[in-house]
Amino acid sequence: MPDSFRLPVHRLAAAVTAITAVLIILLPTVAAAQAEHVEVSHPVYQFLSRMEVRGLASAYSRSMLPLERKEVTALLRKVSERREELSGAERELMDRFADEFIAESDGTQDAVLLFQTSPGDIPGATFSDREKFLYRWRSADGENTFAAELLASLDYRTLFDDGASNVTLGEVGGRFRGTLGGIVGYGLRATNGTVVGNRALALSDQHLRRNFNFADLDKQFFDFSEAYVSATWEWGSVSLGKEKRIMGSGLSNQLLLSTNAQPFDALQLGVHVGAFRFFFLHGFLLSEKEMVENGRPYYDSKYVAMHRAEADILDAVRFGVFESVVYSQREVDPAYLNPVNFYKSAEHAGGDRDNPMLGFDLATLFIPGWQAYGSWLIDDVDFSRMGSGWWGNKFIWQGGLINASLLANTDFAVEYTRIEPYVYSHRLAGNQYTHNGDALGLEIPPNSDEWYGSVRHWISAALWLQLEYHHRRHGRNEVDAEGNIVVNHGADIYASLDYERDSEISPFLDGPLDTSDILTLTLRWEPWRNIIFAGRLRYRDLRSVLDGGRRDGYFSSGVMVEF
Repeated sequence: MPDSFRLPVHRLAAAVTAITAVLIILLPTVAAAQAEHVEVSHPVYQFLSRMEVRGLASAYSRSMLPLERKEVTALLRKVSERREELSGAERELMDRFADEFIAESDGTQDAVLLFQTSPGDIPGATFSDREKFLYRWRSADGENTFAAELLASLDYRTLFDDGASNVTLGEVGGRFRGTLGGIVGYGLRATNGTVVGNRALALSDQHLRRNFNFADLDKQFFDFSEAYVSATWEWGSVSLGKEKRIMGSGLSNQLLLSTNAQPFDALQLGVHVGAFRFFFLHGFLLSEKEMVENGRPYYDSKYVAMHRAEADILDAVRFGVFESVVYSQREVDPAYLNPVNFYKSAEHAGGDRDNPMLGFDLATLFIPGWQAYGSWLIDDVDFSRMGSGWWGNKFIWQGGLINASLLANTDFAVEYTRIEPYVYSHRLAGNQYTHNGDALGLEIPPNSDEWYGSVRHWISAALWLQLEYHHRRHGRNEVDAEGNIVVNHGADIYASLDYERDSEISPFLDGPLDTSDILTLTLRWEPWRNIIFAGRLRYRDLRSVLDGGRRDGYFSSGVMVEF
């Protein structure tokens, strides 16, 4: 069975390479430099999100990340023009990010290059407040750049339950990025790590749980890598690669594409013209693993396509519409390679065998310091059965309110998310909205809801802390002693409706109820540029109709080096 898919994969690789080459050659290009991407975990996004809510960076949208460095630089330039409206801590943050992005673009950055620093000066350079690199090169016109950085971290974690379990994770690697001709951007991040201590606690980390070396091969080390190549022009960009991406306006979690999912390879196109933004992605996912002859793992072909368009209307509201579709067990479908196709109709025309979703969102822009937002995702719908509890009306509702003006240097947020039964699931095996065993979107499973609240406060540019609260409810499926479903309440992505066994009426939160309250305090301190200390303290109260109650505490602390 696996051999039958080798030729299509080869053809797919050739097709993707050809498409990328044609786009790079034919699309209109303007040398702009800084064509690299800014990773979704970079703290500049938190700053820009605050500036957007305050009305100082209205062109920023958190709904489609990552951005190119040139886009981040342009947004920071806009904020710097209104510097007098910033608080003291915000000015410190602005100065730090201006040095990292604007000064790099202008060629005025006074950075430390450790490979060109004499041994006696390295300690002083390391503990300075200058941007640091192992090595960096920039052409005289700034259109060709290269930067190499060391990545290293040490993280200690402990779980306080009936007893205490501890684990220490060490990770080291590197990152390089750059631009060629002001048009082509590239980046690679690769790390290797090892674990000392309680392996079960390490596997509670969702990223380690899906790491092939550590989880599947039962080795003591793990490795991660992300890489991409891109081409940029005045009004858009195209890229091919594997990296973390976000699509959705939520804060606690994004309902279309979130960091809950592992990175995957994808071809993507971005367009930004005035107040209009468009994003298209065709990705290559890992299906559920099968074991074939000689114990060889096999993954059936599986893909996701998604696109999103949004526009700022009269500087008052931001309206977005988005679609996605998951399909599997065949070659790449040309209908889903068309960035502007209507996937729901294309899916019907193709035989109604795939898993499409459609959604809308809205956010306010007209009240400086405040933002209200909401999203509605439609996995499937029959409007004649609305309100009946029919299993096929599969929706996600998400809405929230953000304030950035009640208290200086502080963001307040509250958000509610409701995911109806059977959302993300599909009647055909392989078409679930998952990658490598995890949902591409929300972390909470179907037949659940969540209240989320957060307070983030910047004490200075170097130090911030955040307090978060999650209240979650989940209606479980009923299973027998062997784990077979007896009553399906639509609570599992991998278990669609069985017409012979299951009722077509599936009320929200029906089934044995699980409830959890999670309180998390996070601190990030960067006393010297590129040397970061982080700590997290979490308390959980878990209550279950079937399993009873349990409380535990979790603490982690670590140091990261990025230069």
